[in-house]
Amino acid sequence: MARIVPSDLTRLILSGAHGGEIATLELLEKQLGHEFTVYHGVHWTLGRNNRTVFGEIDFVVVNNAGEILVIEQKNGPLAETGNGLVKHYENGPKNVESQIRRNIDSIREKFRRQNPAARGLEVDYLFHCPDHRVKKLDASGLDADRIVDARRRGELARTARDLLGKGMNRDPGFTDAVHGFFRQTFEVVPDVRSYIDMQERTFSRLNTELCDLIDRIEMSPLRLRIQAAAGCGKTGVAIRFFERAVKAGKRPLLVCFNRPLRDTLKSLLPDSGLVQTWYGLCATFLESRGVNLEFRRVRSDPDFWTRVQDRVIEQEVPQDWKFDCLVIDEAQDFDPEWFQVLDLFMNDPHDVLWLEDPAQNIRQAEPPAGSGYVGYSVRDNYRSPYRIARFIRSVLPFEFECVNDLPGLGVRVTPYDDPAEQPRLAAGIITDLVRRGFRAGDMTLLTMLSHDKSVLSECETVGQFTVRRFIGYDPSGNQVMSDGQIHFDSVGRFKGQEAPAVILCDIDPDPESGRPDRWERLLYCGMTRATVRLELTVKGSHPLYHRWAKLVRSRRLHPGSHLNGETWTPMRLPSACSAAPGRSRPSTARAAALTSIST
Repeated sequence: MARIVPSDLTRLILSGAHGGEIATLELLEKQLGHEFTVYHGVHWTLGRNNRTVFGEIDFVVVNNAGEILVIEQKNGPLAETGNGLVKHYENGPKNVESQIRRNIDSIREKFRRQNPAARGLEVDYLFHCPDHRVKKLDASGLDADRIVDARRRGELARTARDLLGKGMNRDPGFTDAVHGFFRQTFEVVPDVRSYIDMQERTFSRLNTELCDLIDRIEMSPLRLRIQAAAGCGKTGVAIRFFERAVKAGKRPLLVCFNRPLRDTLKSLLPDSGLVQTWYGLCATFLESRGVNLEFRRVRSDPDFWTRVQDRVIEQEVPQDWKFDCLVIDEAQDFDPEWFQVLDLFMNDPHDVLWLEDPAQNIRQAEPPAGSGYVGYSVRDNYRSPYRIARFIRSVLPFEFECVNDLPGLGVRVTPYDDPAEQPRLAAGIITDLVRRGFRAGDMTLLTMLSHDKSVLSECETVGQFTVRRFIGYDPSGNQVMSDGQIHFDSVGRFKGQEAPAVILCDIDPDPESGRPDRWERLLYCGMTRATVRLELTVKGSHPLYHRWAKLVRSRRLHPGSHLNGETWTPMRLPSACSAAPGRSRPSTARAAALTSIST
């Protein structure tokens, strides 16, 4: 199979977007070999004579040698005129041949500008019109052997292979430059979803607004503090900033609070810098200085990490532990004194990129003052499709702008009386999602509790699927995950990541005790992980369920009515989870199916 970039098609497919191009992309993925990479949905820009030229390319196929085939696709009818094939749009007709030539010339020029020492791009083209039969080839303005029309639509992949060939990778540096160029042109970064195989480099769309901001700020050294909403692409920007620092010959340090996020980022970023959690940085540094830490005391000693931090301050930091750039991801989780300690690891002068979202401050850490920083705030959420975003804004007191134009598949709220019912409910939800077209790897079970306190922590299987969860650390301090199909974790450990379908469980706090606002932040953090579908299992007496029921009543819905193309009907639930050996199976208070409400 060919490699597809961006890799995750689930979000587009399940949201019903761009049907014709998605079908072509699936065909190319299945019928082209592993020697090929297919980039799709390119939007390029090129500065020319004090103005910016814009364009888009449907597909770019790259072979082992870095040779390129541009595929332009036009769905629907075309007009065959004396000037060639023309596609009519609301803003006027577009000549197919001119568009293809313009795209090819522009990407050649842009590659030459960005890679002046490399040889030029070798580019061929193919035109695909799956709904149109070309009658007058002499009037098309294109070569006949480079047109795949309705009569030959099944031959697209074979024709692409014949024109491009597999290629011999005689110059790996050039091939890497070609792939790097298209990743930047397509504005994609490595995907950080936790369930992705660490050996596979997969890519997702990047919010270029923040990257453009960083590039345009003239400040030396850089001191930039960005407050950005969940789904704005903060982690993607951190990845891009880190990679650009390495490319510029600098040594970056990226620090986050979340261990699963750190492990995923570490697998995706160059080894020229360091990626660590705050505690991991302290521990690794002390061990490098010959200090033996007794990690077995972590759980029983609440002051363990405070003493570790004090020992870091006592040490002299050698030059091999100094860095030129500091990136802090999820900075709202950091205590103020941590920022002062991080200065010990930095060369002078050094750049700092500080990324945070106060709405996700679930540790309730006090924000540091951050004097001397340029502040920038953006509340755009690119991750949550608008049905999910609308729900979040309706039930939680957090403001953000939904700039995702995909509808997604909405939200379903399923109530329970006893927490022990949730494995059974989750099994029914997962079975329903599979019927909708989700794969096991597309779904993530998240608990509002710590990962070992949920009733789902007892489950080795949920329905017909095995559960993959965190089970501890190996002697080297690496996380160990059990084998399984459905990823299970806590909201806190899953921060900074996402999944097409999120099933958020254990929504059962007592708002009268503790800090209700912390639970709202947890809910916000958990809900904004979903890119296509959000499922909630909620205690029937919880305020969130009452808010949701009020929304339903305000729309005058009743069983059997439709909302956003879905039906509010009772769920038929399969068998509950099977418990791990030696553990009792959770009891269920209600054997009957519970009514679920969909939006």
